[in-house]
Amino acid sequence: GLCVALPIYYATGNRCKAFLWACISGVSEPIAALLGWAILANKFTDELYAILFGLVGGMMVTISARELLPTAHRYDPEDTVVTYCFIVGMIIMALSLVLFQL
Repeated sequence: GLCVALPIYYATGNRCKAFLWACISGVSEPIAALLGWAILANKFTDELYAILFGLVGGMMVTISARELLPTAHRYDPEDTVVTYCFIVGMIIMALSLVLFQL
């Protein structure tokens, strides 16, 4: 909602319009999820789940590599914390994956 509201507010100066569009964008996701579930509820297979999770995982890695890391380096040009935090984040994720297997 905030990512939708701020640009609209700064472009128009209208708080009500920004709030309205933030609410509309926030409500659209659960409505689309319910609609998708209603249409595809009986069609989900293990293969479809594998395809969907693979696609989403690829999108997340792409966003991280192309957007998040370069932005972090822009705020830390001397690389005093970004690399360390990146490694700590990977360790946390690896540990959580191991713990979920127990």
